[in-house]
Amino acid sequence: MRCIYRSMKNRSRYEVIAAILKSAGRDETRTKIMYKAMLSNDQCKIYLDSLLDSGLIAGSNSGNKVVYRITQKGSKFLSYYDQMRLLLPVIVEENYEGNLYHSNI
Repeated sequence: MRCIYRSMKNRSRYEVIAAILKSAGRDETRTKIMYKAMLSNDQCKIYLDSLLDSGLIAGSNSGNKVVYRITQKGSKFLSYYDQMRLLLPVIVEENYEGNLYHSNI
């Protein structure tokens, strides 16, 4: 199993997007997504706006709140993202973190 305690400041853009999409599996408010994906309020707003524009999530009004839910396109992105993570050797990610860009394939 992969380490779940990876430093949040070292996450890639795609890791953050995947965390948001996984957090929006059901109707969730921005605050809940922010906490589940471990983002600041500003980061969460920027990413949510981008994901809304790209069609990976959808927002809707629920009473006096806006709630977000992953779209079919977002689910497809997550599926591809998870497949990519399985296909890439762990050594590539570890070397990337250490600023070494070769792999032992």
